[in-house]
Amino acid sequence: MKRLIPLSILGLLLAACQTHNVNARNDDQDLEKKLMHHRFVLTEVDGKEIKDKQTTPFISFGEKMFVSASMCNDFNGFGHINSTKITVKNLNKTELECVDEDLSKWDLLIKRMLADGATITFKNNQLVMIQGHYKLVYTLRDYMN
Repeated sequence: MKRLIPLSILGLLLAACQTHNVNARNDDQDLEKKLMHHRFVLTEVDGKEIKDKQTTPFISFGEKMFVSASMCNDFNGFGHINSTKITVKNLNKTELECVDEDLSKWDLLIKRMLADGATITFKNNQLVMIQGHYKLVYTLRDYMN
């Protein structure tokens, strides 16, 4: 009887740890589902509002987490979300010369975020990607409502 209580407590603790891991994975899957088939336009970089750009930078998510992003160049590949961190392995990129200085800087930023990973949140139709002290804010802007 003396051993039964500590063993029961140990069993409950192990079960609680396993449940937490399952919930974290479920949260990642829920986030993937919320993003899938949506397009977001860049509205803010590091706290500064985006205005008067010749092209509209965007990021979109397709089937099986196919990520497509555009600044000056286009980026795409299959993404994965793990613990709210998005990464795109084998990221493909066009190699265009950027005339716009901002888009050129942001090109490097989005490439690094997608390839190396960035924390991602989606709330109130805003998608926020953070890596270190860099922050990109996108607003939901689908082609069709």
